[in-house]
Amino acid sequence: MSESQHSQPDEQLKFLRLHLTNFLSYRSATLDFTDLVALVGPNATGKSNAVAAIKLLREIPYHGLPVAIARRGGFDQLRHRSSGRPYNPAIRLDFRFGDEEESFYELKLRGVEGKRYEVKEERGEVHGADGYVYSFLASDGMLTWSERRNDGTLVENPELQLAIPPGQSAVSVPASYGVFLVSRVLQSMQTVEINPARVGELQDPSSTREFEPDGSNTASVFDTLSPADKSELVDELAAIVPGIDRIEMRRFADKVTLAFYQEIHAGKRREFLAKQMSDGTLRAFSILLAMHQPSRPNLLVIEEPEIAIHLGALRTLVDILQQQSEASQVVITTHSADIIDTLGVDSIRVVWNEGGESRIAAVAEHSREPVRQGLITPGQLLKSDSLDPAAA
Repeated sequence: MSESQHSQPDEQLKFLRLHLTNFLSYRSATLDFTDLVALVGPNATGKSNAVAAIKLLREIPYHGLPVAIARRGGFDQLRHRSSGRPYNPAIRLDFRFGDEEESFYELKLRGVEGKRYEVKEERGEVHGADGYVYSFLASDGMLTWSERRNDGTLVENPELQLAIPPGQSAVSVPASYGVFLVSRVLQSMQTVEINPARVGELQDPSSTREFEPDGSNTASVFDTLSPADKSELVDELAAIVPGIDRIEMRRFADKVTLAFYQEIHAGKRREFLAKQMSDGTLRAFSILLAMHQPSRPNLLVIEEPEIAIHLGALRTLVDILQQQSEASQVVITTHSADIIDTLGVDSIRVVWNEGGESRIAAVAEHSREPVRQGLITPGQLLKSDSLDPAAA
């Protein structure tokens, strides 16, 4: 079967859950995804470590497994430790295309002498919309794969093999269509942690159509949007920052920036360059732009969107994210009780640390019930440290 005959990943992709085993502070945990999820919990409990797993998975097809691990501080830093003993990490991602059966990708690593690592096992199974199941397994440096119909009939590629370079991921060597599909799935996740200073400064022109996580190429990305997308983004920003009615790219020699047009008095409008806008405005604009970028991710992770954004604007931003999450799933890490109240209790995942191990769970039923009865809000529970997780 040629690649042109295969079904392609599409807007029907949904992420279901992320399983972490012996990864950083997690001994064993599962993060369940919905359209919009908020990770809440005190500092140093493990929220950023869950995000680190998503970053690692995304970077494997882009940069290769060795670079993705090096960016997390090296293999030895990834391993969970209990009583001083390091354990071998594993990550599994469950997802689905449309109404098909669940698909998955799993990566297991193990340490070897000299604080190095090797891929113990890497496997995936993708149920495509074309009625085919694409499977692969990488173990002991060899990749095998097969394709079959939903009824189990083998189509082609029985026990074909390919050598994988030591320490590398099969996803970086897309020899089969199943591996290619997993690579596309991993690339469709993105994390952003906006730095308003990088958004406001003069930027180098960028040929990429992909949003940089810190917002350092906002001018170039905005310029690639269609007129309809630009108009929608401006309207959304105007709901957060009243008076904004136009945004344009400006060139200064070999640099670019954005100009924001805002009505300051009745009938009077003024142009403000990005560096003149508040940090909260630049952060809100960049988050919205990440949602509208041409290579729109199927899963967007936003770290602490509340920083520098005032309360009224924050609630509006979250409302917009909720609307946009119908097209792209969203994960937020936050300490904001106001965000939690805007989202509702079903969207909350509590992260806590117990005995040196990070854990993730939905809100416990005894915390949900008073919220349902209108006796208290999720944000008030969070402030009073009473937003308890469901028992494992």
